Amino acid sequence: MGKPEIKPTKIWLAYSGLSLAVFFWAVNTVIAKAVVLEIRPMALSFYRWLIAFMIILPFAVSHLKKDSLLIRQHLGFLFVLALPSVAAYNSILYFGAKYTTAVNISLVAATMPVMTLLFSWVMNKEKPLCLQSIGILVSIIGMLLIITKGSWQLLLNLSFNPGDLLIVFAIASWAFYSVLLKKRQIHISPISFLTVLIFLGTLCILPFYAWEFVVYKGFEVNRVNISIFLYLGIFPSILSYIFWNYGVRTVGASVASVFMYLLPIFTAGIANVFLDETLFFHHFSGGLLILLGLILSSLRRI
Repeated sequence: MGKPEIKPTKIWLAYSGLSLAVFFWAVNTVIAKAVVLEIRPMALSFYRWLIAFMIILPFAVSHLKKDSLLIRQHLGFLFVLALPSVAAYNSILYFGAKYTTAVNISLVAATMPVMTLLFSWVMNKEKPLCLQSIGILVSIIGMLLIITKGSWQLLLNLSFNPGDLLIVFAIASWAFYSVLLKKRQIHISPISFLTVLIFLGTLCILPFYAWEFVVYKGFEVNRVNISIFLYLGIFPSILSYIFWNYGVRTVGASVASVFMYLLPIFTAGIANVFLDETLFFHHFSGGLLILLGLILSSLRRI
């Protein structure tokens, strides 16, 4: 017996949610680049998730009570999920952003679908479809066109530093989380699921933030920084994770991961508006190839 068909409405809801999730993460990337020298990585990560937990908890209390038995039964696996997603991904990304360039970050981010496909193949026995493979190849070409500014010589001359390796670990941790999410589903409400992950992940971040605070002290508390943390706590933390989790459960980790190719497109657009960075022909042509790759990779049948 084959797998049950998924309604087109649910599929397009998943695609829309995945796109919004990546958009919110793109804003997160721009914010991190802007404030990483003023607010250190672990402080940025810790207070982001602490605020997210404080916001989501009042809405989650009733759901947590209903799901308490299942949560206790699967607490170990929930902890495993919290490590690569809440605790590791953004914390490592914030560290890496201090030492590497935007070009190199975009190049490393291009490995996300490849890593996810590999994890899915090994862990979930999900062999990539022909159109998925073609779509990923087309998207990679588009990505390389953007990050090399149309000059392949730039790609050949790239040198990788410790920051690049940190971004590799960050992307790998998210790919691993996405595959784990699909491999073993826990039948609790999405809000209970996210609340537990945020709580466990924040606990993991706490000792590292405490060390950072002792060594480097804190940061200035002002209206701008409070606004930044409120955005980080609501949009890329709560909404993006809800949208991403729904997308992975609906269309699978391999298809969902390809939406990460939208990250440089959204980031370039946001930077153009708020940082006055100019967009060139290679941005638009590369973006079209990325969107074409997304469409091909999102087709479920060949």
